[in-house]
Amino acid sequence: MKRSFEKFVSRLESIGLRSEIETRAMKLNVTFRELYDGPSTPSIVTARRAVYGWLNRKKGKREIARLFDRAPNGIVKLLRERGS
Repeated sequence: MKRSFEKFVSRLESIGLRSEIETRAMKLNVTFRELYDGPSTPSIVTARRAVYGWLNRKKGKREIARLFDRAPNGIVKLLRERGS
C-alpha cells in the first residue's frame, strides 16, 4: 500500500478529527505533515506517541494504524515503549 498524505487528511476530515489532531501536533512543535510522514526524530516520535495515545482512547490501535497508514504492530510498539 502506498502512503498518501492527501488521503490521510481526507480521512481525518471525513470523521472530524483533523482539527484536533493538527492542534495537538502543533502544541508539540510538530507539523501535521511531520506527524504523518516525518523522520523518527525524538520530537516527532513524542508527538506521535501523544496523538496515538489520545486516539487509542477514542478509536483503538487498529483504527490508528488505518488512519495513519501504519502497521498495527508499530502502533502497539510505540504505545508500549512509553513506560520504558
